[in-house]
Amino acid sequence: MSILEPALAQKFIEKTAKNLEYNINIMNDKGIIIASKDESRVGSFHEVASKMLNGTIDTGIVKEGQQFIGTKPGVNLFIDYKNKHVGVICVTGNPDNVKSFAELVKTSMEAMLEYEVLMESGIRRRGKAERFLYYLLFEENVDFAVANKMADDLELNRELIRVCILIKYDSDYSSKKIIKALTDSSDYSYQDIIIKARNDDVILYKVVGDNIADATNNYKDFIKHYYDDFANELPKEYNKNKIEFYVGSMQKDIDKYRATYTHAQELSLQIKASEGIHYFNDNILNYYRSLATMKAYDNVFHVYDKLFDEEDKKQFVEIVDALYKNNYNVVYSAKALYIHRNTLIFRLNKIKEMLNIDPISNAGDRDFFNELAYYFSRK
Repeated sequence: MSILEPALAQKFIEKTAKNLEYNINIMNDKGIIIASKDESRVGSFHEVASKMLNGTIDTGIVKEGQQFIGTKPGVNLFIDYKNKHVGVICVTGNPDNVKSFAELVKTSMEAMLEYEVLMESGIRRRGKAERFLYYLLFEENVDFAVANKMADDLELNRELIRVCILIKYDSDYSSKKIIKALTDSSDYSYQDIIIKARNDDVILYKVVGDNIADATNNYKDFIKHYYDDFANELPKEYNKNKIEFYVGSMQKDIDKYRATYTHAQELSLQIKASEGIHYFNDNILNYYRSLATMKAYDNVFHVYDKLFDEEDKKQFVEIVDALYKNNYNVVYSAKALYIHRNTLIFRLNKIKEMLNIDPISNAGDRDFFNELAYYFSRK
């Protein structure tokens, strides 16, 4: 099938050449006129175009008095796509008068052809991308032979490291405009995979590099730069603070792509903040906590549930939360709790005496302390 289709050629005539002074004909790779300002000529054989394309003649200039089938005086030029002749465009008239104009029309036609092919390719690829990700993420029993074939059809580079970014946004915002901003950003790659989920979330598999050492070291900075650039591409009425990026784990193998999506999704359920970027790697402990049932926690900590009353449990959780967020720095934790440092030390000493542990100095005691607080917070 010729890349230069009649519909595209006629679209060019209607949009670009309809109101121009000269007649313009567009011939396909067989020398047949497929579009013309003079509709009566569509479907006719154009001898000069045919001979140009098969190499019989080396000029497309036709002067008055020269006789060729279906051809009038004018300038005929190749339409090229990726260095290949795919058709001929003709501007009818005195060759001396229309030559420069014909060059301009040729260039315009080639630019339109390249753009339309690129857009069509993008649409087809988006369709393939959607089928690929829906199969990989939501099919109950994935056949990775099938998934790999789909990846090949997408021309997916398997050597690249990707993360799944789950993008949530205000319900009044358009997914198309969100996706456009993502694809218009300078760090967007043709090797990225992007689709809209059925719940209107946007799922983006973002390339973060081809070297594991570099990617693990730099991916947060890279995604932050991408997010900032994305925010600049948003429509002016869109507030970036109403858009969240939930960044899953880094993966290289296709059979782990569902895992990074799961991690991004779990992160979106755990994080209460409603703006900015959130990284799974910063929340791994909460992820593994979510995998353990409360029955498992109850089997470990049930006896302590009877040791503290409800008010003590609440205070216990507040203290541990402040210490955890401030790297167990007592001064900063006291400020976060809006209490005096000595008050916090007094409360800590009371807990230490009850449990015979020292979470400030002992790492093992600190782990126990953190998980007991998590248990109390979930009860």
